[in-house]
Amino acid sequence: MSSNPGPSAHVLHFHPPVAQPLKFGIREIQGRFNRYRGLSIGLTQALYFGLCWAHWDGHPLLGFDFVRQRVHLFGALYGPQDLLLLALLLIAGALALFTASAIAGRIFCGFACPQSVYTAAFLWLEQRCQGSPGRRQRLWREGRRAERLLRRTATWAAWALLSLAVGWTLVAYFSSAPDLWSRTWQARLSPLEWTGLLGYAAFTFLQAGLLRESVCQHMCPYARFQGVMGHASTQVVGYDAPRGEPRASTITTARTSGSGACIDCGLCVEVCPAGIDIRQGAQYACISCGLCIDACERVMQRSRQPGGLIRFAAADGSGLKQTLSQPRIRLYLGLLALCGLGVAVLAATRVPLQLEVLRDRGVLSRQRADGLQENVYRLHVQNYDLRAHAYALELQGPPGLRLAQDLTPTLYIESGGERSIAVRVLAPADAVAEGQAPNPAPSAVLPLQFRLRALDAPAQQRQQASTFLWSRAG
Repeated sequence: MSSNPGPSAHVLHFHPPVAQPLKFGIREIQGRFNRYRGLSIGLTQALYFGLCWAHWDGHPLLGFDFVRQRVHLFGALYGPQDLLLLALLLIAGALALFTASAIAGRIFCGFACPQSVYTAAFLWLEQRCQGSPGRRQRLWREGRRAERLLRRTATWAAWALLSLAVGWTLVAYFSSAPDLWSRTWQARLSPLEWTGLLGYAAFTFLQAGLLRESVCQHMCPYARFQGVMGHASTQVVGYDAPRGEPRASTITTARTSGSGACIDCGLCVEVCPAGIDIRQGAQYACISCGLCIDACERVMQRSRQPGGLIRFAAADGSGLKQTLSQPRIRLYLGLLALCGLGVAVLAATRVPLQLEVLRDRGVLSRQRADGLQENVYRLHVQNYDLRAHAYALELQGPPGLRLAQDLTPTLYIESGGERSIAVRVLAPADAVAEGQAPNPAPSAVLPLQFRLRALDAPAQQRQQASTFLWSRAG
């Protein structure tokens, strides 16, 4: 970055894009921010394409099963009862996005957003197949239609292959990746899997290959409320107009005459994925990718002028330390830390066992021939641990209440499995002692609890309260 002072303080306004997409494509540029962007794209795609294959103790490291309502997440199995934990993770993700936006504008869009990532990947394939914008312009001028058609066909074929890979990987998060790979080669995918694969592939092809920056400018709501997220101290890509204006016509005049540092080469526009001219002021379409900075730095080096004509800077001239000290960012970081603490506490104290108790509506209470009174319950047990367990069921309640002897003493449930059983609770005729129920009350409601515990992991246990309906004999 240049040592030149930042722009003078002024109100940050956001303008609509003023430049149209270039006819012959976006120009490639090498530089610091392009390397950062490449590393970010490589990391995000390595995670996306790799996590669906990763397993922990025989289970997916990240996988979704909406039919059975469960999620595999980094060595744990979560279900509907963990909704609060999953909600905190989503809130933490939103707060992280707010924090990044308050610090550096739409930097997430430029470096990690799937739309920008796949647009960059599609542009890279396009430039490998069709060449640079200059080469495409020469082919157009020379009228070589056959070669242009062949190169465009190769481009679309490469786009289609990448789109199919993206769509297949998405489906692999909902089906086991090794099994899905085998069934894909055998063409034995279910209709739902084919729909997900081809649908998301078509969506990727359309968004990243054809619409590109139009998605960011007209479809993404984040671009529209960016002005609310940022403030005068937010570090955004900006053009140093006092230093760059009036623009020089050549490098020589920029160094010798009274002209500004900008030589009006237009390179910053040619490399911009959004097709905007940053010299026109801050614009909501800017995704803060920094490619225009790389282009301008290259020109400044060639013209032997100091860098920083285009750079990340705050509208009020604040440095990065001053930006990080803003109350809004401190608030975001504090809330983010609270969410992280909440996730850690919930993850550490959660019991991977779910027990539901429902009274049998068909038989609320009945008296057997031997004089015992009987209530019937239906228990639904779900094991959300990564290994199978044998569970013991116990009854806690007033003296005399007991489980029927024909009940299976232990329940064996596989990892991620569930089981429903009918349980009969018996009570003698004198279960309610004198004074427990008003005389001559014909019935009483007795509190009880079902306790389920894992035999090989005593810490895994659940208790569920219910009631026993008792009626006086005679």
